[in-house]
Amino acid sequence: MFEMSRLIRNEWMKIFKRNSTYILIAILMGAVFLFAFVSSWSNNQQSQSMPWEEQVSQQMNVYEQQAAQSENMEEKIYYQDQVAIAQHRLEEDIPPPKHTGFTQYLLDSKSNITFAVLFTVIIASGIVASEFTWGTIKLLTIRPVKRGKILWAKYFTTLLFSLTLALITYLAAIIGGMMFLERGDGVLLTMVGDNIVEQSVWIESLRLYGLAFVNMIIMTSFAFMIGTLSRSNALAIGLSIFLMFTGQQLVFLFQEYAFVKFYLFTHTDFSQYLQPNPMIEGISPLFSVTVLMLYLIVFLLVSHFSFTKRDIAT
Repeated sequence: MFEMSRLIRNEWMKIFKRNSTYILIAILMGAVFLFAFVSSWSNNQQSQSMPWEEQVSQQMNVYEQQAAQSENMEEKIYYQDQVAIAQHRLEEDIPPPKHTGFTQYLLDSKSNITFAVLFTVIIASGIVASEFTWGTIKLLTIRPVKRGKILWAKYFTTLLFSLTLALITYLAAIIGGMMFLERGDGVLLTMVGDNIVEQSVWIESLRLYGLAFVNMIIMTSFAFMIGTLSRSNALAIGLSIFLMFTGQQLVFLFQEYAFVKFYLFTHTDFSQYLQPNPMIEGISPLFSVTVLMLYLIVFLLVSHFSFTKRDIAT
């Protein structure tokens, strides 16, 4: 255990000895602040919206129609809950979060995780491949440490780095939102059992970021595998970024085919389970977790055997 922690610490120090790491973090924070500023500017350019009571009444009518038309029981219950929440708002004079306010912005800011995923992919793909590029791999392998431990130390370091970037993204979103967005802009409500209760924006935003972090883990592991297998930093980054931006589109392209249920990117977006219908009919949170775990095991096994069994050559 001590040896593994020492290896992880060494890999962590390697990452933060590079100036490029600090540049990536600065770009990440700048992008998050820019997102907050653009959100504020865009909201200020919009015309005055209708009173919130009218908006909620219209939404409630839509939910009632959807509940009446739905043949799926889970979907029907979801829309019935939304009707009850909307009715409760009108009766108790509880406004929803404004689309121009801090609360809604913080919930929407989970999309900033995309930047964190992009930068983590760059680190994950190069943490092994760069050792071959720079010719330092032989210095690692002549140490009295098994290759497997070296590899796992690098992998755990990339996960720790991805968590760090996710936390930086969340904190930057909070700071940016407080700087540019208005506060005190409404109340989140949710249904717990048969009761309607106030929902904490902090807990809900952390939950959304946590769901987005699932995709971050998968993309980090995939980039790590490609970098280990190909020993090419450029290939790992290019392929990972390509799939990151096209993976979801391929789900909709092949949604009529049965094999799409087992396609990786069908399951990486866990926020789909916050809605009544997932992207593909017949999948569930448990099924998604199972599929993702199988993919993750494959990624790690391929990485392990590629690194430990192949000859080291620069």
